[in-house]
Amino acid sequence: MRNSYFLRAAVVALYCNAWMAIALAQPTPTTGKMWEAVPGLTDEFDTWDASKWRKSLWNYGVPVQMVDANSGVTNGKLWIKATLDSGAERWFKSSRVMSFDGIKFPMYTECSMKSAHISAYTTYWLNNGNSINRDEIDICENNSKPSVTSQTQRPYTMYSQYFIVKNGVTERNNGDFDNRNLSDGNPAKGVKWNEAYQTLGMWWKDENHVQFYINGEPSGSVTTIQNFTLEQNIIWDLWTIDANWSGGIAVQSDLGDNSINTMYVDWIHTYKLVDDTTTVPPPDDTTALLEAGSLAGLKVYPNPATHVAHVNLPGAIQAGSSVRLFNCTGTLVCTQPITEAASELVLDELAPGLYLVQVQNGIQQQTIRLVKE
Repeated sequence: MRNSYFLRAAVVALYCNAWMAIALAQPTPTTGKMWEAVPGLTDEFDTWDASKWRKSLWNYGVPVQMVDANSGVTNGKLWIKATLDSGAERWFKSSRVMSFDGIKFPMYTECSMKSAHISAYTTYWLNNGNSINRDEIDICENNSKPSVTSQTQRPYTMYSQYFIVKNGVTERNNGDFDNRNLSDGNPAKGVKWNEAYQTLGMWWKDENHVQFYINGEPSGSVTTIQNFTLEQNIIWDLWTIDANWSGGIAVQSDLGDNSINTMYVDWIHTYKLVDDTTTVPPPDDTTALLEAGSLAGLKVYPNPATHVAHVNLPGAIQAGSSVRLFNCTGTLVCTQPITEAASELVLDELAPGLYLVQVQNGIQQQTIRLVKE
């Protein structure tokens, strides 16, 4: 029989002061560094924050027409909608949302988003510059319903790429990743981009290296020849083009269907790397919290988890064994005993965010990162 341990939040919610919060993003920070939230590029989208976001309405080529009315924030979601301007040359009415603030490496950004289900690009990207001097990183250009029906891979591929233009010389390459190649535990594996919210992320490590993520799992990367040199702004938009490489132009009749013509962003979290000045409370002895332990075979799953996380502990259970939960600032949330090899951690009362699950069995110890959604 498995034990069920109810983990009750004993501290203030992780994001009670979200704009000041120091938090850990998906990637492990480099030694001596920590992730610090960037307030101007982090938002739960409870309301439209005009101090963070603006609608940049320059047009792509025909038939795209960017308009103010086709984007906003409603019911805790940022949305961008494509509608039909019947009879117009620019009949694909859409919109674009762009950050006021820019950011440069080393940084990490991730958002929870769901694509529109039309033949158009649902995008999440960074950009700055002009035709002579420009840097761009496209985290995704997702198309879940290509009108070019031969492109059967497109509904599952996160089309990621970069552009660097220096002195008019353009460098471009991609790090495209098919989500059907994700690990079995990843909730995006084999799921079309319109079917569920997925957390898409990007670690801009330095002048030449970018790593992409799907739900925290590495999912393609790029290495540049020229250097990134500019701060970039974060952008979302929805657009179409009559080209085979894009998956094909949108079907006009789809634009009147409000159940499929809108992309959504639930939240965005953006971080920068700073010197680690925090002191994480250590365990009972001198073993540091983040030290890799020796509990070979320890499993905490699913990860991310919503309601319950299972803890499977290998080997004999020693007297005094326990699981301790720390939030992302290093505060101990609670401690529970472990008496059997298979346990359940009920997470319903915890705020969403990143936690550290520290399992102690005798003199052996291991810490695993757990995302609560």
